[in-house]
Amino acid sequence: MTARPIQGTTGWALYTIVLDVSEQAEAIAFGVLLSGPGQIWIDGLRFEEVDESVPVTDMLPDMGQSLPAAPVNLDFEAELSAPGQE
Repeated sequence: MTARPIQGTTGWALYTIVLDVSEQAEAIAFGVLLSGPGQIWIDGLRFEEVDESVPVTDMLPDMGQSLPAAPVNLDFEAELSAPGQE
């Protein structure tokens, strides 16, 4: 939801996120991040399998970013810049 944040007070609305999940995946972790004061209410959360005709929610190209080919900064020693500050 980085490229389409929910801001301010809103009524109930349906939000979807479509992701490719590897067949080797053993778990799916999910959560909600609230930045600043306020409340988040979630109802009717569900996971569904969809076919390939449903496009994934791909936020990285829109943000001018790409994922690295391998893990980085595993020793937590590198100074990393915030997105847009490279």
